[in-house]
Amino acid sequence: MSRPQRACAAATLVLVGLAGGPALAATPADRAVAVAEEHVANSRNRPDGYVELATAFMRKSRESGDPGYYARAQAALDHALALDRDDYGALRVQAWVLLGRHDFRGALAAAERARGVEPDDWWNYATIADAEIELGDYDHAVDAAQRMADLRPGLPAYTRAAFLRALFGDRAGAVEMLTLAAAAGSAQDPETLAWTLVQLGHEHFALGDLPAAAAAYGRALAVFPDYYLALGGLGRVRAAEGHLDEAAALYRRAVEQIPSPDLLAALGDVYAASGRPDDAERQYALVDYTGDVAEAVGTPYGRQLALYYCDHDRRLPAALQLAEQEAATRGGIYTDDALGWALQKNRRTAQAVRASHRALRLGTADALLEYHAGVIAAGAGRPRRAARHLRRALALNPFFDLRQAAVARASLAALDDPARLARGETR
Repeated sequence: MSRPQRACAAATLVLVGLAGGPALAATPADRAVAVAEEHVANSRNRPDGYVELATAFMRKSRESGDPGYYARAQAALDHALALDRDDYGALRVQAWVLLGRHDFRGALAAAERARGVEPDDWWNYATIADAEIELGDYDHAVDAAQRMADLRPGLPAYTRAAFLRALFGDRAGAVEMLTLAAAAGSAQDPETLAWTLVQLGHEHFALGDLPAAAAAYGRALAVFPDYYLALGGLGRVRAAEGHLDEAAALYRRAVEQIPSPDLLAALGDVYAASGRPDDAERQYALVDYTGDVAEAVGTPYGRQLALYYCDHDRRLPAALQLAEQEAATRGGIYTDDALGWALQKNRRTAQAVRASHRALRLGTADALLEYHAGVIAAGAGRPRRAARHLRRALALNPFFDLRQAAVARASLAALDDPARLARGETR
């Protein structure tokens, strides 16, 4: 069996993490899948059941973090469109599936086609806004999000407004909108409400407000127990607070649900900070292996892996290749940031400076963006600019990353000490 074949065969175990595990209770998405499958079985010549099934699979992908459900959703839509190529239900869900598979240009085209059929359907503006954000066309994203809010104020509109506010530097406004979104949520759709609360936790964390972030993640877990996103968020808070054993336990629970590269790496970082280098290396090796699997099966972890490789000084040429592949199909400031970081780690500093400048063009209040800009500026021989970026990173959130925040503090101390700077001690 070839290496790609072995990787594909292991994909379920590595990317989903359920092989050989205990039976799990049926979730709302599981029940939706079962109902939709029954509808398909009873009416195979109608597209409606297949659209319902595709929607249920997309809900399951959100619940579980398993990207394998995107292919199943697409297969259901293919059945629907084979029965009726103009079925509106299939057209509107198609854009959602393409977004999940990171075909952002295809998603935008599909959403525009659906909007042409039903110009007053809020759903189409939601998917247009999502696609435009991923492509970096923020002005059009704002227009689509506003049209969506005009047509249907509520949780989906508020969460997109929050994300856009955060992008444009208004974190407090993002917290306000996500608070409204959570209030508009329903226990009848627990994953969506929990996801919204997780985003609220992320915004509090970005502001360095650990108690508020922990409270939001805790609320998410109360709504949707063992939600991997909330477990990971709370693990990051506990690590920032210095409660490393609790952080490790939370991350372990998260990776049991979905061993994604960011969660595995975070667990490794906690082990490293706890003085457990062998345990840390085992987690990092799993991330490396996950990267091999992702490459073989086309899982959209490119940006996550590029950042991980750069942060841990592993596979740096591969990191740059992944970042460049992302930039070829995906725009926006976070793609520019990942590209700039990979360019810097591969000693292509002049290009890194330009990418970092693009990443900061919206004035986004993000400590990680500022930290990357500071390291890149230092590498370009601009110590004063580097110090400004590093100070801003630590002022925005002194806990922004378990590993990188310490590097930022050490680098800033060196930049502020002319003698250490003369000796090249910037790390």
